[in-house]
Amino acid sequence: MAVPLLRTLLLYAAVIAAVRLMGKRQIGELDPSELVVTILVSDLAAVPMQDLGIPMASGLVPIATLIVLEILLSFFALKSRPFRRLINGQPAIIIRSGQLDIAKLRQMRLTTDEVIETLRKQNVASIADVKYGVIEPDGTLTVIPCQAKQPVTADMLGLTPGDAGLPLVVVSDGKLVRRSLQLLHLDPRDIENRLKNQSIALSDVFLMTLDDCGNTFLQKREK
Repeated sequence: MAVPLLRTLLLYAAVIAAVRLMGKRQIGELDPSELVVTILVSDLAAVPMQDLGIPMASGLVPIATLIVLEILLSFFALKSRPFRRLINGQPAIIIRSGQLDIAKLRQMRLTTDEVIETLRKQNVASIADVKYGVIEPDGTLTVIPCQAKQPVTADMLGLTPGDAGLPLVVVSDGKLVRRSLQLLHLDPRDIENRLKNQSIALSDVFLMTLDDCGNTFLQKREK
């Protein structure tokens, strides 16, 4: 019983390491080569996990080979634009000025129902409201609305809203998050003084976020 458990844990760790080495991407945003490697890695890990008669090296060596190959392909794609287009493809414009490009839809084997469904998911009511619709290499549809349908911005209204930065968690469940303090160039005393000025103890804070512009969010623990 211990042998299957150890093999499973080892292969699980190998797959996690492989995915980490491939980079931080969501499944829906994987390039074609990355998706192929992900599928192959999972299949290679499953075989020695199920069959104890197969040596562990039969699963680990191919997994390592695929990851090295993927890293090399990513490096060459970074250096060569033609190679990147060959491996990952290139964007395709399927909507121009509110009109579908029928030839491009047929080339990509897309139906009008699929396009309209994707537009609805992006809160676009009509194809006529789209200036450009682009199918990205990962298969997602990027929509650029017509000028009249674009969201209203502060610049359009002549307003100057307050600046905002990236909020970082500085206190979580009553404990300081040291990494966030380092990124904000603060020390624990700065946070403790902020809380002391509000008559709040550190242990009473459930969540506190702070950005580099001084904007703060604080939620106390429930009594």
